[in-house]
Amino acid sequence: MSYVVSSIIGIFLALVSQFNVTLDRCFLQNNPSLLPALISSDIPTLITLPEPIQISDCFSPTQTLLVLENILARTSTIEFFLDPANQIVADKRGIIIQARWSFLNKDTGRKYLFWLYFYLTPENQRQKNGGPRLIIKEIRAERR
Repeated sequence: MSYVVSSIIGIFLALVSQFNVTLDRCFLQNNPSLLPALISSDIPTLITLPEPIQISDCFSPTQTLLVLENILARTSTIEFFLDPANQIVADKRGIIIQARWSFLNKDTGRKYLFWLYFYLTPENQRQKNGGPRLIIKEIRAERR
């Protein structure tokens, strides 16, 4: 039984690790071409971000990509890292990871710091390698 549990945990951690690498590259490189790997092609995404971005709504997959592309175009990431002090919170339907994101607003030149919370769920569709993939179901932020 412990072999089964350790195997499931190993697969889960590999999925999270692969997701984290893509998420890091997306923000650090301000690279919107990586967004389709993070967003579902079927289910809507809830995005709630404070000023200066000021967004709070549930968006279709296409709208989610457009909104996030717009955010990355209007900002320049100074730092982005997943918070190692806060453990991943998991439940039956998904996990929550926390990241620290500081960025420069290109329009005003002001710097901002957000704590981002990503709620991830496994997508029903399989990846090319046959395994499930994690997708962002919800993004929330606190301004610091």
